[in-house]
Amino acid sequence: MKKLVALLTALIMVLSCTAALAGEIVYVATNPEYPPFESVADDGMTIVGYDVDLFDAIAKKAGFEYEFEPMEFAAVVNAVATKPNTVGLSGISITEERKLSVNFSLPYINAGVAVIVKADSTIATLEDLQGKIIGVQTGTTSDFEAEKITGIDNVARYSTFQFAVNELQGNKIDAVFVDKPVGEAILAQLNDPSLVMLDLEIVADWYGIAINKNDVELQQKIDAAITELQNEGFFEELAVKYFGGGEADAE
Repeated sequence: MKKLVALLTALIMVLSCTAALAGEIVYVATNPEYPPFESVADDGMTIVGYDVDLFDAIAKKAGFEYEFEPMEFAAVVNAVATKPNTVGLSGISITEERKLSVNFSLPYINAGVAVIVKADSTIATLEDLQGKIIGVQTGTTSDFEAEKITGIDNVARYSTFQFAVNELQGNKIDAVFVDKPVGEAILAQLNDPSLVMLDLEIVADWYGIAINKNDVELQQKIDAAITELQNEGFFEELAVKYFGGGEADAE
């Protein structure tokens, strides 16, 4: 009898663990102020965009549920590093510094850093940017690259690229460093002929999904799903939907 009870108890424990794993939720740290990658829809609640479509497809292939946790971009990587079963999905550039605290999925798009200036600006080369006030979104690759070119004292940091471009419109700064597809989306929305974007080939900028270092199995599932989606042509579909054909390079 005792053996039977022990067996039943063990079976219940196994089934409970299996059920817990099956119903496990992956938490997605994101800054939904980064169109076309992630932004809040007109209903004021739903998060939409390139990254959202991608992660939804990944989750369906990998077989897990997920919930978004909106926050400032500067807090995303730290949230992933300190919370298990959490990923960061926010147009996050893969950098050696960030790799110290989180792991990254396979790269999925090369956004590249471009420059937005006034149409009548004399800025035409990287050399022209030296000593100029460059606006960036805090903590992004654009932030790091601007500091290399113009010096830390000449970098104007904002919570979003949109705010930085607004400051450029108001002639408070000289230029904005921005990930190319994001800059294209902002300019399309503003429809301001006084602004132009220059591709000065500042740096390649590969995005990846940040993953907690302890979540090895989750990373394997995400990478496998990304590989499948690449083979199925899913990234080409996303490029057409969000960039009109693929201005940014998919992996």
